[in-house]
Amino acid sequence: MNAGILGYGVSLPRCRIKADEILHVWQNSHKQILNRMGYNERAVLYPDQDTITLAIDSAKQAIQRSNLDPQAIGALILGTGTNPYNTKASVTILGEALGISRHCISFDLQFAGKSGTSALIAALALVESGQAEYALAIGSDTINRHIPPGHWLEYGASAASVALLVGKEKPIVSVFGHSSYAQDQADFYRVDGERYIQVGCGTTGYATGWGLEDNMVPAAQRLFDKLGITAEDIDECALHQSNFIAPFAVAKALELDFMKKVHPNLLTLHVGDCGSASSLLSLASILDRREKGRSILLGSYGYGAGSDFFLLKTTDEIESYSNKTRTTNDLINDKILLDYGTAQKYEQKYIRGNLITGNL
Repeated sequence: MNAGILGYGVSLPRCRIKADEILHVWQNSHKQILNRMGYNERAVLYPDQDTITLAIDSAKQAIQRSNLDPQAIGALILGTGTNPYNTKASVTILGEALGISRHCISFDLQFAGKSGTSALIAALALVESGQAEYALAIGSDTINRHIPPGHWLEYGASAASVALLVGKEKPIVSVFGHSSYAQDQADFYRVDGERYIQVGCGTTGYATGWGLEDNMVPAAQRLFDKLGITAEDIDECALHQSNFIAPFAVAKALELDFMKKVHPNLLTLHVGDCGSASSLLSLASILDRREKGRSILLGSYGYGAGSDFFLLKTTDEIESYSNKTRTTNDLINDKILLDYGTAQKYEQKYIRGNLITGNL
């Protein structure tokens, strides 16, 4: 493809909570299980943070690092499964905040955890076809606000946003192809009017990657067949990681060297499940190393929405790409640890009576 990735930005809440802190309150799991799932700590939202604010932060970084006039962006796509609005678009708020032209092609996409990569497919198509000179694709989610207190998913439910700027001139990442696979599978879902995500696959299904492996493996195999490549042609993998076990199962099925190509880019242990930003966050950590000529397999999964896979390769431009902002690891390490009560308050999970008129 002529269209490629020109720049990127990452936003991660600074507040975190350790899995042990949640375990201390609810005692609904075992330390050994948490270790196997790869849960150590996850992000916690400030009361004034949501999917939109995280998306704005990551998008600003992508634009600034690429030295691009926001008015030059012709397409803006927000991919999220946790839109703050049911009937109103969030992408229009992004456009206003970023100073993007009101003639910009803009829309929200909702495909659960593959919303970010689906936004990337749309951005690439719009640029490749000449409908936009530059396009901004964003994967942003706040899953932690949509998991009820005391649920076992609370250990990993997190939040983050990654923005990818797409264009044709001097890309830092070339795109060689992509492939998708989708089927109706009610492993997780949230119906209209419900705040909290419902589990259809059960604890065992979640741990074993039910749904995820069923969709990611055929999507990746289709990409391999289309491009005539094998696992040996891949240097790095950025795979969807709702937990630590699921990427291992996918890597095994695709005959990828887990320890060399997948494990170094797993961030679940430090940030939990970031939804549509999950695999993109791993991609950002790979790009932070600024190594040219690296073949990257990017793979996402969305509950009940299927999987997207891409073959990417870093270009010579990556070596001179702006390092003015902090790396993904810098953002992970810059944190404030919270106790469980404060985390619940920040994520607005306490119910307050109608007579309360103010805060002390």
